[in-house]
Amino acid sequence: MAYTYEDQIAFIRDLYCPARAVTKETGMSWELILAQAALECGWGRRMLPGTNNVFNIKADPGWKGEKRLFNVPEQDKHGNVYHVDDWFRVYPSLAASLRDRTEFLRSNPRYAKAGLFDDGVKGTLSGEAAALLKAGYATDKKYVSKLEEVFRGRTMRRAIAAAQKRGCGDCLPVVEVTLKDGANIEMANAKVKVEHNKKSSEVTTGPSGAFVVRVPPNSSAIMLKLFDDTKDTWIDLDPIEPPSTATSIAATIMAPTFVVPTSTRRHEKKPQGGAVSDGATAAPPAPAPASANFTLYPIKEGDSLSSIGAAHGVGYQAIAALNDIKSPYIIRPHRVLKIPKKSMPQAAKPDSTPQAATPDGTRQAVQPAAHAGPASAGSARVAVPPASLDTIYFRNPSGNPQTEAMLSLRAPWMKFAEAEFQKGVRRRAGRDHDPRILEYLTATGVQGAARTRDETPYCAAFVNWCLTKGGFRGNGSAWALDFARWGRPTKDNKPALGAVAVIRFPGTQTHHVTFVAGLNNHGALLATLGGNQGDFNAVTHSTCPKSWVVAYRYPTDYPHHDDDYVLHAVQSSSGPVTAAGTR
Repeated sequence: MAYTYEDQIAFIRDLYCPARAVTKETGMSWELILAQAALECGWGRRMLPGTNNVFNIKADPGWKGEKRLFNVPEQDKHGNVYHVDDWFRVYPSLAASLRDRTEFLRSNPRYAKAGLFDDGVKGTLSGEAAALLKAGYATDKKYVSKLEEVFRGRTMRRAIAAAQKRGCGDCLPVVEVTLKDGANIEMANAKVKVEHNKKSSEVTTGPSGAFVVRVPPNSSAIMLKLFDDTKDTWIDLDPIEPPSTATSIAATIMAPTFVVPTSTRRHEKKPQGGAVSDGATAAPPAPAPASANFTLYPIKEGDSLSSIGAAHGVGYQAIAALNDIKSPYIIRPHRVLKIPKKSMPQAAKPDSTPQAATPDGTRQAVQPAAHAGPASAGSARVAVPPASLDTIYFRNPSGNPQTEAMLSLRAPWMKFAEAEFQKGVRRRAGRDHDPRILEYLTATGVQGAARTRDETPYCAAFVNWCLTKGGFRGNGSAWALDFARWGRPTKDNKPALGAVAVIRFPGTQTHHVTFVAGLNNHGALLATLGGNQGDFNAVTHSTCPKSWVVAYRYPTDYPHHDDDYVLHAVQSSSGPVTAAGTR
């Protein structure tokens, strides 16, 4: 499908906030960044999918970051076009790409010599563009006027207006503040006044004593006041210095113990030989010793609940429940966690049987299989909310193994994809067309006879259909490659549960799109769940080499879950993904 005008608008809209953030950090012109990106990258048309590489910078031998091989066109001195394989830089975000551009200009003395960073030049579109031309960045004598024309154009104005309407809040780094009293107890439901960049607002801390402040780069200090209910006054807390770059940080603030007297009742302890007298303040509690039901584990850098749970053979939500960690399961290095032992009995609680949603919206008890999958074998059973279903394996009514994706409350579109697999949807030989495939095609812009035949390639239609059923928007396109620009990339463009994987078959310009279901062959292959793949052009669990994937994408409004990146073994139900099997 052709690159559309709306795609051009979306490219600049998504680039606007990262460009403004880089300007805050460096003082360079965001107007020039947008104009250059539009002019040199064809308004995003020529940006390599899955790289966030706005200016298509190659990965030279000095590049230490992630890189990816692409087959790209080149032109010889006679104007003849040929294709070559070359390595290109891969960035975790658009902002990282723009920062690398600035770093490139700073590291090359010829740009400073041309006056790029001089007062009166730096920060202006025309001034910086003229300096780049003088330094030999471009050879077109009309380079400056072309950039000015692009920036003043109607398309740029519309894209910037769309970006400003949407706002840049989600692009800004955050300072996650945890408020504790003098006994190191989180202060839940405390009223806090936040003054930042000459603006003031009031927030109430959550159950874990935390709240979040979004900050643009080069912001002023965050000033905090805590409301003392007893004295009916505001108490000054220590200020927080925001990050100097677009990086999120966490900060813990200790408040005076007398500010919220009710919190002291949570940690009063009876000393040996008597009770605490009225008005006495108990000493901070010592770390709890290990018991018969749990062991202790200090969190290390790089740990996640899933990795800790996998190392100890227990579900991550069992650990979260035992330590009162709430979603989105934020943990900090050096905190000591209680790890439930495998033999730990389920907490005695009425009606603690896991439940699953039924088609009419009610909930019914679900009994574990007689022999669950390997990830659940020996796991501790702790009373947790129904969301814990994504850590337990069951069997469906037909007695077939139920995959984790089917019951997961993460990537909710996956349960619909799994349900279609269970129905055995596939392309039929002859004149009878599978009505389910025809329904998938209605989720795209396919028209005419192609919409009435299951021979029409439907991998992108299946992805769009499942996303819509899961409450998220697809792109409405029937072309697989269009998903490389849809939504947002996964963290570092890594495989994650339910992520849309865009595959390019080696040596061709043919693409396929599917969902990530897990790993296969001891992690060597990507396990996929998608339509028009495997044997009989069916909805199947298939596999492909991870090197074939050019982009992993999530819906823009899908929240981040660290556990999405912990992939389990999923067996294939059909042949591998091939170019011939997706046509």
